[in-house]
Amino acid sequence: MRPVGRLRCFICAEGVFLALVYALFNVLGHSMLLYIACIILQVLIITGVYFCIMRPLKTFEDMLDFFLEEERTEEELDSARETCPYVGEVKALVDRYSSRKTRRNSAEIFDKQTELTALQSQINPHFLYNTLESIRGQALMDDNREIAGMVEALSSFFRYSISRKGKLVTLREELANINNYMLIQCYRFNNRFSLEVLIDEEDEEAYDFLIPKLIIQPVVENAIYHGLEEKLEGGRVTIEVIVTEKNLILTISDNGSGIDGEALDKLNRRIHSPSMRVEEESGQKQRNTGIALPNIHKRIQLLFGEEYGVNVYSTVGQGTDVEITIPADYS
Repeated sequence: MRPVGRLRCFICAEGVFLALVYALFNVLGHSMLLYIACIILQVLIITGVYFCIMRPLKTFEDMLDFFLEEERTEEELDSARETCPYVGEVKALVDRYSSRKTRRNSAEIFDKQTELTALQSQINPHFLYNTLESIRGQALMDDNREIAGMVEALSSFFRYSISRKGKLVTLREELANINNYMLIQCYRFNNRFSLEVLIDEEDEEAYDFLIPKLIIQPVVENAIYHGLEEKLEGGRVTIEVIVTEKNLILTISDNGSGIDGEALDKLNRRIHSPSMRVEEESGQKQRNTGIALPNIHKRIQLLFGEEYGVNVYSTVGQGTDVEITIPADYS
């Protein structure tokens, strides 16, 4: 029994003892033998309080001083559990906060690593914005509304992607960026693709939920390049938004070629690999999508914990679903 439980027992025992003494004095009257018996019982109770409560707490205090003096091994801490109260709880509390701090620090390091990787391929953003605005202005002067609209979408897309705005944005902002991206792709591929966002009315509050920046657009880009590029017409990308009691689930689906079982298993293993290294895509089949699926998964886990992340489901000839799970209404 722990010290707190023992203290309750001794309080109850003391109450019973006092009531018994009162009753005995009323029945038997005052006698030297009764006085001696009461004193002996009181001494026993006080001794029990010392050995069962005060002594374990003093041992706990000494143990804390022992471990605060210098760095000790985990084996020494484990060995103290058997003799010291609350050591297990203290260790669990320290481990929890240590894990949270480590995860936060790892997230910051990962973001810096991702930023450095992105900077390798960036051009001066102001030069890019000014050039695009010049092209758009010329298109408007030539009354070419279609080109002006596409250049405006491209400018907004790059501004959103390259900007140093915080790592969390609203779902509404992320979807607006995807709309700009799809407008550009529809122009490039002669309207072979379409985008649909599915969200129930009772879940529309999710538009204001905070999510990590650039976790949906790379998935949409993958869907086009790896699933829909060979589709001559009727290519469709669907983003379904579901809000549960604790989670926000984003499912990005396409009706493309799908992924065979072996390749799908390999992809999911790569996504869930414990490595914290930022992956760099290269080669003809792995086009540069900004941030690969494994990196999205790692960013989410570093920000929110291991219970969140990315999973991919696919059927050959029917399409692919990429499910992203993050906390709902994160602040």
